[in-house]
Amino acid sequence: MQKVSVVRGWVWPGLMLFVLAILLSNFAADAFGFAGTLGVYRVLVYVVGFTLCWHFRRSRAAAVLLGLFMMDMLLRPSSAALVLGAGSVWDASGVLFLFLMAVVAAMRDRGLRSPKGFTQVSIVLVGLVGGLLLWAVRPEFLSWTWQPFLPWDLGILGLSDGILVTGLFAALVTGGLALGRRHRLDKAFFWIALSVLMALRGGSESVESTIYLAMAGLILIINVLEKSYSLSVRDDITGLPTRRALRREIKRAGSRYALAFVGVDGYYDLYDRHGRDASDRVIKKVAVHLGESDRTGRAFRFSNHDFAVVYPGKGRNDVLADLESLRTRIEDFRFSLRPNAKRAGEAEPPHYPAVRWPLTVSVGVAERGGRKGWSARYGAIARSARGALHRGRKAGGNIVSK
Repeated sequence: MQKVSVVRGWVWPGLMLFVLAILLSNFAADAFGFAGTLGVYRVLVYVVGFTLCWHFRRSRAAAVLLGLFMMDMLLRPSSAALVLGAGSVWDASGVLFLFLMAVVAAMRDRGLRSPKGFTQVSIVLVGLVGGLLLWAVRPEFLSWTWQPFLPWDLGILGLSDGILVTGLFAALVTGGLALGRRHRLDKAFFWIALSVLMALRGGSESVESTIYLAMAGLILIINVLEKSYSLSVRDDITGLPTRRALRREIKRAGSRYALAFVGVDGYYDLYDRHGRDASDRVIKKVAVHLGESDRTGRAFRFSNHDFAVVYPGKGRNDVLADLESLRTRIEDFRFSLRPNAKRAGEAEPPHYPAVRWPLTVSVGVAERGGRKGWSARYGAIARSARGALHRGRKAGGNIVSK
């Protein structure tokens, strides 16, 4: 499932919309009324895109979208008036944008009103404007070439060497970040780099350049929406679905299922003594054990230290053995913590012994049956399972209760 998700992240929406842009530019660019429709569409893309970036606090996406907007709506139509050499304004803006996008892509997302988020947007704005002013004084920076050092002719690609080199740089940086961090926006930046290269190849006055730039904006919007939605239904620390996804799973489970709540014993004591990093390590380890449990059950992160497991089509007696096995595996796991070196004021504390933490969980389980008059709604089942969990904790923890 994880491999399918990774492949899907590369194919949709980036690859599919990139291929669609190629098809539109080759077969629909000259269609009657297409240019007018495209003009309305691209304005809508930028308005919706900036709104979503502001709402979901996506500073990197806002910075890249600003660059696309400046190239598409400001610099591309003005290239004929500002030109000192054929296509030089257009090419200069492309070189600058590709380089600046790679720089911004390497950063982390912040809110647009935060200092770091404002800095990311300013990098693209000031970089494009300042770079174009520098080009106006020294336009020859676009004339440098790598052709004498290459065994093949780059002229057949229809792009200057400067654009090709910065485009390759942007593609390598964004592609490497996407492979390393597996963030949907990094994949979007990779396809945007390719789309900008195709737009520059089409020329500033072509419909093709408008198609590729507008499609790049759409790729960005879809990735912002999908990433923001995935964060709302998937926990960032454990990778498990959240309680919002639990509701949907309960609806799919039908009239018979077992619901178990798994809680980490002594979680807040651990948090107070060793901090968030240690408690997150514990949560991740419990999540790994939950993933190794019965394949008929699906785990969710319910709260800070509680997990929920749904077993469709099963009663609570059917899953007790699996839950007991889960409890035993976690109890047998040897979890150790080392003191924080920064708190001790030292670079490394090799003489400090590891602190053994007794990692255990308490489990409460309830069921919904399929017989008429005996079934209960999710709320009642959840209260019953959590009640069993709390009884186990009061009894000392490390126990499965029903």
